[in-house]
Amino acid sequence: MDYYPLNLTNLAARQAVVIGGGNVAARKVHGLLQAGANITVISPKVAPQLQQLQTDGQIRWLKRPYQPGDLTGAFLVIAATNNAGVNQQVLTEAQQRGCLINVVDNPDDSNFVDSATVRRGPITLTVSTGGASPALARWLREQLENFIGPEYGELAALLAELRPELRQHYPDSAARAQAVFRLLEGGLPQLVKTEGFDVAKYKARQLLELDKE
Repeated sequence: MDYYPLNLTNLAARQAVVIGGGNVAARKVHGLLQAGANITVISPKVAPQLQQLQTDGQIRWLKRPYQPGDLTGAFLVIAATNNAGVNQQVLTEAQQRGCLINVVDNPDDSNFVDSATVRRGPITLTVSTGGASPALARWLREQLENFIGPEYGELAALLAELRPELRQHYPDSAARAQAVFRLLEGGLPQLVKTEGFDVAKYKARQLLELDKE
């Protein structure tokens, strides 16, 4: 099966419902929280980390089994129980309501699948095996975490600050892209890591001769 990757935005304004409260559900909730989602968890019992999130006010927990109608107003749904029959009920209701639905361990019935994610500031890197091997996706994510360090988040912020000047200095988009590539290939990521944001920005502006504008 082929997949079309996309990133969802503005999840805080939409309702995400997670049915189930075990460790798998907790991982799904963690990912949704990183995206700023408004989350309701429905399960008679939940893992300790979900209890803590409820206590901290980060999620809403309905301490009971799933009931038909629980997906009213939901935009995104995750069926993460260990009961295939319940997951099928959730899937049926989600399909009827036109929700995005992920049934854990059953990508064929889902209309979206999760990706293993690395976040570095505004940078989001995702790895998906299309449900073939979640363990492989997690392993690949760990390799990315080791290779793409926190400095890349600062690098993205630095380039965002320089972007207005770059657009003025290089009106042609291809020339502008080549200028950024020169910075990246010239060691700007390492400079951010070793010298810090301000020094890296100063040297980047010098290299691009932006101070002459």
